[in-house]
Amino acid sequence: MTSELHPHRALGVLVGAALTLWCFAFTVALLWRGLTQPIDLATFGLHLTATLFFALGCLFGYWTYSCLTLKYFLDRNGLTIHWGDIRQLIPMDRIERLVPGRELPAPKVTGVSWLGHHVGHGAVEGLGEAIFYATHGSHEELLYVVTADQTYGISVTDEVQFAEQLQGHQKLGQVVSLPQVTERHSVAALPFWHDGLAQVLALAAVIGCAVTLGYVFHQYPGLPESIPFPFAAQGFGDKEALLSIPITGLGLLAVSLILGLALHALDRAVGYLLFLAGIGTQIVLLSAAIITLNQ
Repeated sequence: MTSELHPHRALGVLVGAALTLWCFAFTVALLWRGLTQPIDLATFGLHLTATLFFALGCLFGYWTYSCLTLKYFLDRNGLTIHWGDIRQLIPMDRIERLVPGRELPAPKVTGVSWLGHHVGHGAVEGLGEAIFYATHGSHEELLYVVTADQTYGISVTDEVQFAEQLQGHQKLGQVVSLPQVTERHSVAALPFWHDGLAQVLALAAVIGCAVTLGYVFHQYPGLPESIPFPFAAQGFGDKEALLSIPITGLGLLAVSLILGLALHALDRAVGYLLFLAGIGTQIVLLSAAIITLNQ
């Protein structure tokens, strides 16, 4: 029989939701201000800041969802911690003892950590390095699950009941031998997050797009209404047509990143090629903008 245990998550979810909404509200405010301003470098700065806050809001949203889904499953095979798309497997035969947090000094958790939600690593005096999947408000609410190789900090509503259930499952004995590992599913399982080269290439493509946008926005205010276009059939065009260059860059960047992430999971070389194609595209578009504005 499997016991499903839920920690107190309300405070962590509320704080995370507030942080998420604040980021998205700030994003909307910056975008609104940017859309009502003339096109120049300052406006580009507003859009860039809005993009950063949007990305931060997405992160807080995912972490809040993970806090909402935090739960512990206990059966005769072991303890399984669910946090978002991550599963932490702890075999029953590896669990040596339980240590209440009130018996130890308060740890400092580094990682995803805010009031009512603490997931990450931290040093615990007397136990060493620990991995935390907890929603504690005070270190006294923590319960440490100690194994030979690793310590885990969790927060259960009833420590005595948890200890009794653990002992009961240990007496039954394991049916399946579990590995002591961290499993990742869905987006968290993408190999991109563990491939430094892929991350550098993707970041370079993003920076290239930002440079193209910044260059066009910086030059735009001083341009005449009609400018020469070496690539246009008429030879001249309205300066607003110049904006099609960075807009095209944004679209192609999105395509290269999405396809790169998807195909990188199947074949790293293909993913690298798509990220490189994204970089090359941004270089070509930046060159086109420079040629157009320096005739």
